[in-house]
Amino acid sequence: MSDSLRIAAERMAADLGDNAVYVTDEDGAPGGLRAPAVVVRPDSAEQVSEVIKIAKDLRVGVVPVGGDTSPRRSSEPDRPCLALSLEHMTSLVEHATEDLVFTAQAGMGLKAAQDLVAEQGHRVPLAPPLASRATLGGIVACAAEGATRNAYGAVRDQVLGLQVVHGDGRITRAGGRVVKNVTGYDLCRLYTGSRGVLGVITEVTLRLHPLEASACRLAWGFRDIGQAWQSGMRLRDAVPGLYGIHALTGDAVVKDGQVEAEALLVATVRGPDVLVEALGEACWEVDLPASGRAVLPPDAVPAINEPTLGRGAWLRVSALPADGGRLLELLGRHADAKADMVMDVTGGVCDITHGSPEFLDPVEETALGVDLEPLGAQVDRPLDPEFHLRRFELFPSTRPDGLEIMSALMDSLNPGRTLNQGRHEVRP
Repeated sequence: MSDSLRIAAERMAADLGDNAVYVTDEDGAPGGLRAPAVVVRPDSAEQVSEVIKIAKDLRVGVVPVGGDTSPRRSSEPDRPCLALSLEHMTSLVEHATEDLVFTAQAGMGLKAAQDLVAEQGHRVPLAPPLASRATLGGIVACAAEGATRNAYGAVRDQVLGLQVVHGDGRITRAGGRVVKNVTGYDLCRLYTGSRGVLGVITEVTLRLHPLEASACRLAWGFRDIGQAWQSGMRLRDAVPGLYGIHALTGDAVVKDGQVEAEALLVATVRGPDVLVEALGEACWEVDLPASGRAVLPPDAVPAINEPTLGRGAWLRVSALPADGGRLLELLGRHADAKADMVMDVTGGVCDITHGSPEFLDPVEETALGVDLEPLGAQVDRPLDPEFHLRRFELFPSTRPDGLEIMSALMDSLNPGRTLNQGRHEVRP
């Protein structure tokens, strides 16, 4: 451990209390840091501000950590960094039941938030990967999309207000705690997906939706995932208003005796009883070349909500929905029969999991980049802390526009690049 990191830990323990600071020697330290790693656990935005001021003074990097579902490793390994965990910041601030608005500290887990609002018949319209571990602040910071996007919109559409602590310790607010609150620039959209390089999100205000009275999943069997995707596109055009449409193959296909097939097309239907019944009937009326079909419970086919991560490797690829067929064809060249694939037909996101941690070694990864380049696909290996460091070399078309603007914003809101130094996809 460097002297500056040790001094920072001592100063923070003196200011925040010994319980707020600890050192871990375990592999897989929070935030993708290498052990031994210092972890600081503040209780408030004011304590987060104090941590950042101390770190900035000692030129120590700060890595914000929520549920640690998307670790990223620094491209500057020689710079000492500590993990800023929000695990102690889990309090409910306000639940405006009549306005369908919910405010909580950013460290609150999504599951805890869902349980709280469900008591009033509400739902938080977020469904990120690894939802059982994800925190509200982490979901917003990573813009972690999931199966609810088709029904409710993107993560940034659900954020009404944020409290943010910037790289110099300033505490600011964007948006508010009411639905109609934007009178100038909507900074909530700027912070959503910024991965903490503009500031640490410490409080989140989200819009809520009523819990659906009824739900089910309709499944059709097909010979391969390409045919399932084609039928899904046809279903999407024929029956608007479906909660989600997914094509899947591999072990993700639940063999329960109702639909025996190599691939499934699954339509999720939610809403009032009358609407669910009407949409279900409309789906059955669409002529699809399926080998069988069945009505399944709403929690069937769990791979739609959560990738089967115990398998070893996880690759997430996104393209325009209309390019989904071409995307599946290209991925099929690189994913053998042991791979599970789950394709969001309406969103164009495909999750691939594989039993081997070495799935797609550097040579295969480079070949995949060459094949996907014409599609401009977005590619990520969410559980690989170093993938983002080589992503743009593998997939040049994913390099975003506006790098100079982003760099200027980082200089203004994160002076000295104290937060997530060298860890964001947008490099200085």
